Amino acid sequence: MKKILFSLVLITSLFSCDTKNAKPSNHNYPSNAQGYILDSSANIDIVKEINVDLTNYDFVKLRSHYLDSTKVHDNFNIQQIDVNLATFIPMKNAGIKFSIEGEPMLFEIIEKPDPKTGYTNYVDTYYILGVTKNGKKNLSKLNQIFAMKDGKVLEEWDVYDTAPFTDLMK
Repeated sequence: MKKILFSLVLITSLFSCDTKNAKPSNHNYPSNAQGYILDSSANIDIVKEINVDLTNYDFVKLRSHYLDSTKVHDNFNIQQIDVNLATFIPMKNAGIKFSIEGEPMLFEIIEKPDPKTGYTNYVDTYYILGVTKNGKKNLSKLNQIFAMKDGKVLEEWDVYDTAPFTDLMK
């Protein structure tokens, strides 16, 4: 009998929720049925540009999206942005090409300012990154999170499998 009463209370409480006066979420997740962003935001556009600039090895344009103080957490190796970008020069010189395979997933999360960092906006991305050299292509899953403010990257976190890169650098 207790289970029946509990079930009735639970069902009644679900149907009695006032959704007309509910406050909207502070997260912005516009998406289509596949989970990809349908519309764009300035921060998402910047992140897309960053990844296109990297695939083109356009370091000047790429660097323009970052502050001098930007830290990059590259697989938990923390580097200043200029040190991180320098790691791509040997790959470029070795003839390695990058490509973004398929449709990346990009989500912008808008939150209240973090009292410690002051960050308010994050762009979270999931990519399949193609890494090609001499006709051989390897794929790597890549997750990036960008802390954004006023159109610039304040901090970046990248997590990916390094094997596709090291295999081609042999």
